[in-house]
Order: sequence, then C-alpha cells, then structure tokens
Amino acid sequence: MDFTPSKRQIDLQERARETVARDVTPVVDALPRGAKLGAEQWRSIYRALMPLGYLGSTVSRDSGGAGMSYVDYGLLLEALADGPLILGEIVPPRTINYLGTPEQKARWLPRLFSGELISTAAITEPQAGSDLRGLKTIAVEVGDQFRVDGVKKWIKLGGVSDLMTLLVVSANAGEGKPLTSRLVVERDQSPWKSRELEATGMEAISFAELRFRGVRVPKENLLGAAGLGAEQFNRGIEASRAFVAVQAVGIARHALDKAIAYAKERFAFGRPLAKFQAIQIALADAAAKLDAARLLALRALSSLDAGRRVPAEVAMAKFLATETAVEVCNVAMDCMGAHGLSREAGVERCWRDCRMLTVIDGTSGIQRLIVGRELLGMAAFT
Repeated sequence: MDFTPSKRQIDLQERARETVARDVTPVVDALPRGAKLGAEQWRSIYRALMPLGYLGSTVSRDSGGAGMSYVDYGLLLEALADGPLILGEIVPPRTINYLGTPEQKARWLPRLFSGELISTAAITEPQAGSDLRGLKTIAVEVGDQFRVDGVKKWIKLGGVSDLMTLLVVSANAGEGKPLTSRLVVERDQSPWKSRELEATGMEAISFAELRFRGVRVPKENLLGAAGLGAEQFNRGIEASRAFVAVQAVGIARHALDKAIAYAKERFAFGRPLAKFQAIQIALADAAAKLDAARLLALRALSSLDAGRRVPAEVAMAKFLATETAVEVCNVAMDCMGAHGLSREAGVERCWRDCRMLTVIDGTSGIQRLIVGRELLGMAAFT
C-alpha cells in the first residue's frame, strides 16, 4: 500500500493552496470580527474553487461532476485547509447523485456544480444528533406535497443555503422506531426560517437553527425510497467522516508550520527557539502523531475507493485525526508562547476549528463506540 502522492496529486494541492491564498484568504480577512460570509461571497469563492474539482467532488463525470477518487478529494480538502476558512465537503451533490432519479439529477446537479446554488445537509436537531431515533422533524403527505414541521440545529451554511437535503421522519415502524426519508428542499420554493448560532470555531461560516412550520415540499423532491433515509445517511456518512479526518490534519499541519517558522525566527537566551531540545522534542512528537493520523485517514479513503464499507477504519481515522489535530495545535501554541495565543498568529483559530471537527459528523465518543461495536460484534447502543 503506497500513499506517496503522484505528481498530479502534488500539483492539485499546490494549485489549491495558491487559490486559497489568492481568492479565499483576502475575502475572509476583510470580514469584520464575528461576521459571517454572505451568499454572494460564498458564490465567489465557489467560482474560484470550481476548476479544482471542489464542487464536483467524487460525482462521476458522466453526471457532470469532477469524477475524483475519495483519496484525491481528501487531498484537495487537506490543501484547502491551509488558510483561514474551513472548506469542507459539500454533501448534497454526492447524495443527489447517489439517490436521485435522472430528472432530479438534471434539475439540481448542474446548478450545484456551477456554484449557482449553495447547499447543505440538515440532519441534527436540538434533541437528536447521532441518535437518529430522536428525530422529530416530520413530513406528512398532503396531496401531491409533504408538509414539513420541525427544527434542525447546528446546520452548517444553513443561514445562506439555497438548497438542502433534509432528513425527516416520514412514518413510524412501531416500538418508537421512526422511518426516515430524505427530501430536497429549495428555499425559493419552500422557504424556511433560520437563526444564526455562535460557535467556538469556524467563525466566518454560518451555523444556523432552521425552523419548518407547515413548509410545503413537492413529493417529486423525495430522494430515494421513502423510509430508508437513516440507512442512506449511515452509508454516506463514512466518506464525510474520512474527509473530516484529513481536513483536521490539514488545519493542524498549518498550525505546526507556523510554529516551526516561529521557532526558527524567535530568539531566547541568545539562540533561536529551534535549538532548544524541549522545542525540538515537542515538535517532533507532534509531527509524528500528525503523520500517523494522516496515514490512517488516507487508508480509510483508499478503502472507500475500493468500494468497501469500513465503519471501524473511518471511525478510527475520524476520532484519532481530530483529537490529534487539537493536540498538535496546543503544542504549536505552547512553542510560540504568548504570541501563539494571539489572534494575529492564527494558531488559536486552528485550535478552535479543530475542536469543532471533533464533534462535527459524530463525536469522538460515538466514533469509539462504532469501533467497539465492530471489534466486539455487539453495540453499546441500538
């Protein structure tokens, strides 16, 4: 198994870093503190990233996507993390391509791939995250429509999205077990209300609470078979978690690079910090742990490229990479002293963003329980 990047992959990452420096960083740096990127700013960023395959991702070229492998797309996300904005996977195109009818693909994919539509996936609710049995947002059939009522929370890009894939309760299978379905909801057609939420990291990105009160969605917007939404979600989340893992590595690498540069420039007691054994040992440990996490993430992505379901490998990669990234950012801040704690240094932002990734797409605790289930053949939760 060889994870040495090809020249094409190296070129892709170099182009990605150049694009971030040229087209993303200036936009984010110009924001007032605490401000979120607006819809038009996101569209501008999307247009800049489109040639890299960011919008088309792993969707096949036959469907209009970029046709990238999971490994290639992961390497792209890793390189895009070398900047002030967390550019994670855009989930709806992959979901629509996997579950949609030819008519649905023709209707939505071109506008998603062009950056015309900003999209998100709405799963989490105030009382339901990893436990999908707790979902309360319900879709009731009314003629040729669904009437949707409920609340989604902590939805990334929820405040600026034009379109979302929405996980809803569509029926009850008895014994309190809901049957769930996926709907495509367009803001213009089926408007929802949103409220911005403040979070520890990812300050420029909208995280919102979304409210649906009698929102009408056409039945033709149902993705895949009714009642299989949770099963479809569990299949798709493996790739998302592996992408989060490699993205965390990219953010932490950015922080580590800043600490290395600072250690070479900053002098204490007549010599650069880089010559102190304590600094060298701390940075060496951080680099080794980060490299191990990266290889675990790449293994998970490579397994997905081979067409295998690998819940344990993905869960290991997700919790180890995100927790390692937080640790590496801590080390970077320690090595930089007071400067590492300043917003000017940019390392504390890396820490906050990585801390967010330990929770997004399933907490570290949930990932450990998935690994335990696969190891022992029995679940701690049902």
